[in-house]
Amino acid sequence: MSKTFYTTLIFLLLAGRVSFSQVADTYYLLKADQFYDAEKNTFVKNQEILIKNNLVVEVGSQLSPPPNTVVLDFGNATISPGLIDTHSHILLEQKIDESLAVDAMMVSSETRVLRAAKFARSYLEAGFTTIRDLGNSGQYLDLEVRNAINSGYISGPRMLVSGPIIGSMDGQIFGLPMADFDRISKQEYSMVSGVEEAKKAVREHIARGVDVIKILAIGNRLVLGLEEMKAIVDMAHSERVTVTAHCDRDWAAHNAIEAGVDGIEHAYGFKTATLEKMADRGIYVVPTYGSTETIRRYYELQNEPYTEEELQENASHWKKWILELKAAGLSIVAGSDAYFDMEIPRGGIGQTSHLGICGFRTVS
Repeated sequence: MSKTFYTTLIFLLLAGRVSFSQVADTYYLLKADQFYDAEKNTFVKNQEILIKNNLVVEVGSQLSPPPNTVVLDFGNATISPGLIDTHSHILLEQKIDESLAVDAMMVSSETRVLRAAKFARSYLEAGFTTIRDLGNSGQYLDLEVRNAINSGYISGPRMLVSGPIIGSMDGQIFGLPMADFDRISKQEYSMVSGVEEAKKAVREHIARGVDVIKILAIGNRLVLGLEEMKAIVDMAHSERVTVTAHCDRDWAAHNAIEAGVDGIEHAYGFKTATLEKMADRGIYVVPTYGSTETIRRYYELQNEPYTEEELQENASHWKKWILELKAAGLSIVAGSDAYFDMEIPRGGIGQTSHLGICGFRTVS
């Protein structure tokens, strides 16, 4: 069992949860009936976990903790590594029947940050210890939430954030009058035209303190050009920052692949040749496909009748795509793309998305 692996994780207590203090040199010894070893995909009995402040320092049986260690015995609970959602949007909430623009237009930055604090806590309570937040978060509001968590002002998982998504001049918001489109799009995105603007946007993002750069391989209609994408990737990589690309159409992915992005988000129905090219380049994919439970919740919110057969049929394309990703040899990373108001805790939406990606219900 690798100690290095576990030092990156805070553990989810499936039968009870505990919040760890960040006071220096405080030790906790966790005991429970079972311990899930994620590296070996097996459950281990009679294991203990020694935590110093917020880091795991030792895992084993009959450990010898320092004096004054707080012992937390959870009886027949199971201790498991925390979940990770690599595609979240905790500064955004969209009603099922609303446009993407409504939240940005009608909700103040202050309210969005306060609401995000609630969403962040719900992720933690659902067992997520890390989330990667990928835009639709105003002008760097995601950094405010991340920094508040890191400072101990609010409770939440570790956050890796992108700041405003870098894209072409049309962004992702449509259907607005021109004056409103210009104002809201500039609030939510970094829209660039040309190589120099693309480089400047990356410099600004890194100077502000983002953890990852996210680009729009395609927005509503316009694509970033190959040279613009190359400039973004080269600039980010020179500062040891990775780049991931929103891309939901196969034909639009090829410039992103050629530009050398590290990851692609969504990848809906990509052709086999495209997937194999991504695998050859070492590009990971975050499918964001959801699960039958996602569809079930949608039906319930709309008060529409459904059968279990209909749920499976509606999710069949996700199952097909997941199997194609696996067959191509791609690195598949779980991400929910949760931003709709499903009238359940945001962390719960992340859990249902993981069902589909990891193989439960929709994938055999």
